[in-house]
Amino acid sequence: MKFFSREEKIVEIAQGKKVMHLGCVGFTDVEISQRVALAKETLHYRLTEKADVLGVDYSNDAIEYYRREGVFENVIHGDAENLQDLDCEDVFEVIIAGDIIEHLGNPSRMLDGLRRFCDENTVLVLTTPNSFGLAGFIRYFLGSFREGEEHVMSFNEQNLSHLLKRNGFKIAQLDTCFQEHARSGRMFKVGRFMFSRFPKWGGTLFVQARLS
Repeated sequence: MKFFSREEKIVEIAQGKKVMHLGCVGFTDVEISQRVALAKETLHYRLTEKADVLGVDYSNDAIEYYRREGVFENVIHGDAENLQDLDCEDVFEVIIAGDIIEHLGNPSRMLDGLRRFCDENTVLVLTTPNSFGLAGFIRYFLGSFREGEEHVMSFNEQNLSHLLKRNGFKIAQLDTCFQEHARSGRMFKVGRFMFSRFPKWGGTLFVQARLS
């Protein structure tokens, strides 16, 4: 198990590959018009430069705005829990579902829907907050913990493994990672030093899975 940058690792895995990027519209907490200005700061922009990427997102307004403003042409509308309706028949080398699964009422529907886009060589990359992450535990102990507004469940190494197995996948590699916004925190260097040595306490799980 290792501890590393979430975004840098995703780009490394995806580079030169055929990629599906679920939930690809970034900066969902700002106005749609602002997203154009921020588009080059998104993970999807970096992936588009490095790989053959198809983005999928449920925000139809943002997708249309991106196309109208000439920002992204490689994004289609789709619901992660209803991927059977997606107008795509391709098989992908890498599928990225970053920080999505904790938002879903029925994550099994996403995993079940993804199987038709996979073969035995496909790598499914999942990231999600680690329910046993040390920083979250400390915040909870101090009474300052706040769950994401759209988060409806949480995962640890064991129950995520069980969920994947139930839906036809197996974990090939499990690590933890840090988010890009964490770099600006005052304690980032201390935290990175510690979690690099004890990665199981990292705040975000980083799973690479394959069909079982």
